[in-house]
Amino acid sequence: MIGAVLIAGWLLLGQTMGQAAPPPPAPDVVQTTQPAGQPPAPAPAQSAPDNQAEEPQTGAVPDNLGQGEMAQQAWEARLRAAYEAAEARQGPLDGDWRLTSTDGDVLFEFVLSDPGAPSVTGAWRDVRRGGGAEGSGFVGAVYRTADGIDVRFTEPGQPNETVLQLRPTADGRWGGEMNENGAVVSVVMTRF
Repeated sequence: MIGAVLIAGWLLLGQTMGQAAPPPPAPDVVQTTQPAGQPPAPAPAQSAPDNQAEEPQTGAVPDNLGQGEMAQQAWEARLRAAYEAAEARQGPLDGDWRLTSTDGDVLFEFVLSDPGAPSVTGAWRDVRRGGGAEGSGFVGAVYRTADGIDVRFTEPGQPNETVLQLRPTADGRWGGEMNENGAVVSVVMTRF
């Protein structure tokens, strides 16, 4: 049945291809009569189509609700307060992080989402491999431990999981060890 509908549509399209296209619709013309000696009347204002809003002419936020400047300031204050409350609920791991060796070599970059709940999700990128699918992926798990966190993920082509065992430091960073295919390296994770 679907094949018959497709063929019928194709045939109709072929029949209309040989016909001339209908002429475009004529623009709306407004004719006015004017008394002699009078200057021309201004053209009637054209409104924007229903699906397009007119652009405001100033940098001010338009008062679409007709409630005035104080109502708009209150609205903006409520939006700002809601944003700040959502940010305050985020856990300490939420954000962008860079993992470096104690020698200062950048190893990985992480984007972590910590909603303050037990589960933390995220993605990693191996800076040493450059861009591409082979050098990035999703974090497999983040476990909160008694003294810090364990971050686990699997790199493509690697036989073992990479494990970070990190503890918070006094300066807001996370320090500890990375076990990457049996090689243990001292690392520091900082925000960037």
